Amino acid sequence: MGNTASSQTFYDLFDSFEKNKGVEALQPQLDSILSITTDQTVFSEMSHDFSVKYFRLRDYEAAIKYALIEVKSFEEAQIINEKYTKALYQLGYFYEQTAQLEIAIQCYSKIISVEPNSYRTIQSYGKLGDCYYKLGDYYQAEVYFLKAISDLENYNASGFLASQYLNLAKVYHTLNTDESQEKELKILNKVLEINRKNQLNDRRLSILYNNLANYYNNEKSYDFNQAKKYYQKLLNHSIKNIDSTSIGIGYGNLGNLYIKQGIDSAKYYLNKSLDYTLSIESKDRVFKNIADLELKNGNRKNALIFIDKAIQVNFINDKIKINEPSLVDFKDAIDPIGVINSLSRKAEILLQQYEDSKKNTYVVEAFKNLQTADSLIDYIQDSNSEESSKMYWRKEASKVYHHAVYCSFILDNPTLAFVYSEKNKAVLLTENIIQNSIDIPSSVKNRKRFLNDKLLEYEKKLEEKKDSNSIKFYNKAILNQRLEIKKYDDSINKNYSEGVGKTYLNQLTNLSDVQKSLSSNEIVISYVWNKEVLFKDHLMCLLITSSDAQIFELENAGKLSIEIAQYLRLLSQPFSTESDIENYALKANSIYNRLFPKEIQDQIKSKKTTIIADGQLQNIPFDALITDIKKHTYLINESQINYAYSLSFSKSNAAINRTAKKNLISFSPTTFDAIGLPKLYNTNEEINSINQFIKGDNFINNKATKSTFKNRINGYKIIHLATHASSGENPFIAFYDSKMGMKELYSLQNNAQLVFLSACDTSIGEIIQGEGTLTLARGFFYTGSQAVVASLWKTSDKSTSYIVEDFYKNIEENQGVSTALHNAKLKYLREHSLSDASPYYWASLKAMGDNQPISLDNYNVYYWIAAIFILILLIFFFLKSRKG
Repeated sequence: MGNTASSQTFYDLFDSFEKNKGVEALQPQLDSILSITTDQTVFSEMSHDFSVKYFRLRDYEAAIKYALIEVKSFEEAQIINEKYTKALYQLGYFYEQTAQLEIAIQCYSKIISVEPNSYRTIQSYGKLGDCYYKLGDYYQAEVYFLKAISDLENYNASGFLASQYLNLAKVYHTLNTDESQEKELKILNKVLEINRKNQLNDRRLSILYNNLANYYNNEKSYDFNQAKKYYQKLLNHSIKNIDSTSIGIGYGNLGNLYIKQGIDSAKYYLNKSLDYTLSIESKDRVFKNIADLELKNGNRKNALIFIDKAIQVNFINDKIKINEPSLVDFKDAIDPIGVINSLSRKAEILLQQYEDSKKNTYVVEAFKNLQTADSLIDYIQDSNSEESSKMYWRKEASKVYHHAVYCSFILDNPTLAFVYSEKNKAVLLTENIIQNSIDIPSSVKNRKRFLNDKLLEYEKKLEEKKDSNSIKFYNKAILNQRLEIKKYDDSINKNYSEGVGKTYLNQLTNLSDVQKSLSSNEIVISYVWNKEVLFKDHLMCLLITSSDAQIFELENAGKLSIEIAQYLRLLSQPFSTESDIENYALKANSIYNRLFPKEIQDQIKSKKTTIIADGQLQNIPFDALITDIKKHTYLINESQINYAYSLSFSKSNAAINRTAKKNLISFSPTTFDAIGLPKLYNTNEEINSINQFIKGDNFINNKATKSTFKNRINGYKIIHLATHASSGENPFIAFYDSKMGMKELYSLQNNAQLVFLSACDTSIGEIIQGEGTLTLARGFFYTGSQAVVASLWKTSDKSTSYIVEDFYKNIEENQGVSTALHNAKLKYLREHSLSDASPYYWASLKAMGDNQPISLDNYNVYYWIAAIFILILLIFFFLKSRKG
């Protein structure tokens, strides 16, 4: 039968079976033929053709079945050749088209491992970029598209190169940052240059026109005329070539542009686009645009209809229950990312309907959709490998969590509010410290540090180089290093799956456990604030005590945002007049009353209060708020304030076994000639004052080098840094000889129970919605610290030294970190007045993390014991000599 089969085309064989036996009997007949085919070549070719035929008939399950049979036939015969990699590539493509992306990734990755230097490998890098893009792992997609582009320089393949550039431009468009937009335009100009030299085919030219139009149809780079020009070019080109898909995309995107411009024909173009052959992604986008238009016109019911259509289009199964969403069904979406966006929009429309009617049924329905969106976010988050991609998803998830807390407020369910409040804070940081603490051999961990250090080295050299050849060389080196790190991470996930499986989700604490852990004089206040939530101007506040939990809605968030900016300006300098004091008191009291409803104000008095801030609130000192204008009473006089990223983070962080033996290491580089920073005059006195209470190993001036810091910190319970620092675009800590950036800090490890950052701006940074502020303080938590004291603004090093001295005196007396700082600040206020008592001098330092006392080794006791022992020996020998 093998010879007979090989003497005719397998397509003809397939067609004859289908004609004679019917579709239902087709597979058994084909399987029967395959089972008696002994020639491996014939067997693989037959399987290949059957899979292609089924794929064209849209029977994807059968297509994958025969593609898999073909691949296995090569593997069982131990044949690794070009036909094998072609079969793998086809199988990966089939899995990709049916949204089985993780399996598709395995197929493409296997091609790279068995055939590392071929055109098929370059194609596989591009397909991996496609898969990671669809998974929402945008930064990993960037790596693979860049790798394909880099390796294509040895091939004359301008069309494929243009495709990879266009895919990369799509990644940058999705990320939508200032940096990515700059890269996007640069990439699109490269494709225009390719088109000038070698005319692109019609499909690629359509994509180019569309991408250029989308670039200008963007909030950050909006230019109506340019966007319209390129959409018109897309339409003219597509109509000329009778390209139904591109015509539909052109009309749909033109409709979107007209919505923004308020042009009435927007709806006409959006509806017209649906008359053409659109991809799932394009249909999804058109339905959402129509929903937005309906919403703009006040037709909320119609908006919901089109949002449901946007969801439905992502499923092959037409019977999926749109109004009873569940993860089981929804994770099979062709575009789960688009579905998350639709579910979030749907919930927001339903909440608007609640605002109009006050009917709780709308809230219950909104909450169902948010729960499914949340489950999908967890699913996608777990699929992402790049930290930057995960950070992107924290921003997207934050809106879902904000809405979910609001639903919980309306439904009076503090337990649910707590869950989503926690999921809105420091998820990645919590996962990082869990992963860093899993039981992996030190040699394996050292390998990761080596890979990261090498990447940092290449990035630093790239910054220094100016000539094009060096820039090209180090760009390639960085790309390959990122791929090496990806291979390492995949290996860890495979070989240490049990430890890696301990994710944030299974470590999430619950409200009941939190309440059991609180004493009667402790209180927790968690805020949820996402400024991108536009349907209502509010933020949420959750109050937790040992016996109760309450949710509050705080209105007029926009005004609060303005007041916070004014408050920070007033904090940025000392008081010099009575008017300064009065203006400050009015603003600080207004913010206090906005953030602490009347029901809370009495409860926090004389309590230890842990603040879990969100949004702009992360950059303000709560203890400097004014509770009573007439008496000019600061909140610090009524409550001890501590800060936490989240309670789940605090729980996971407290569980780490820290093994440091020595008490204190300090760094005080007073001069910075090598890096051009001004001298610090009081930091040596600060170090000396600390050593009055806790003896330590002190590295002063030229001994306070970066390499000493990196090599020594792991063995100490307390790390104290008295130096310059910056939270600007490129955050750093300054040492005598060089600066340490954020990435370098993240590659370290420490065992400290406390890191004290006596430096400027160490607790402020870029605010990432749903994750927190990217600060130097966060970097030390990431690398192992149990608690961090950091600063919110540049302060006088003289006043800081005053507070620092009392802080360490309190630590030596066995006070917890937050308590020690609280008492040191109160002492400063008691002993200073007028301008010297301005919050500018004392409020910048904030304590975050565990408030437990630090278990110091009391060397003085050891010295006394040793001295007494020596004295006893001397007396013994003296008496013995007398007897002699």
